[in-house]
Amino acid sequence: GLSADHTQQIARKIADKVVCEIHKGDKPKSIGAGRNAGARHATGDVILFNDADTIPQANYYSQIKKAFENPSVVGVGCKIMPKEATRLQRFVFEILNLMVYLSVKAGRPAIAGNSVAYRKGAFFKIKGFDEEMQASEDQDLCVRISKLGKVVYLSHVTAYTDSRRLKKFGL
Repeated sequence: GLSADHTQQIARKIADKVVCEIHKGDKPKSIGAGRNAGARHATGDVILFNDADTIPQANYYSQIKKAFENPSVVGVGCKIMPKEATRLQRFVFEILNLMVYLSVKAGRPAIAGNSVAYRKGAFFKIKGFDEEMQASEDQDLCVRISKLGKVVYLSHVTAYTDSRRLKKFGL
């Protein structure tokens, strides 16, 4: 079925192409399966994944492009923050972003899939996202692709994600 928030209908009005991977038999397909389907339709050298409820800062695209000028770079992510949050929630997200930064420095990058870009050749060389994983498929891909080149974390660039999950589930 279609999403309750009408994402597909909205996307069809503004996007050049909308790719839907919804069900595998009776079960909904994984996030990884949906992302891989979109990647198979990508035509550029860099594949950018950005969740529908996530809005990057204005400098996001130019900074991603600049990072990929280095041919050894295979992945680029940025800081993720909730759009509307309490002081405590913002503090927790700052800690989570620090952990992502440290994971990249330690050589085991764990960049979130909310807003991330990968070099297309490297993405397909590692066979994209693991479609069997129901969670953490983004961190898994990031670790696997880092074996092919450099993963960059742009700590000075932020993508703001909707706070609805925080409101529904809490921290």
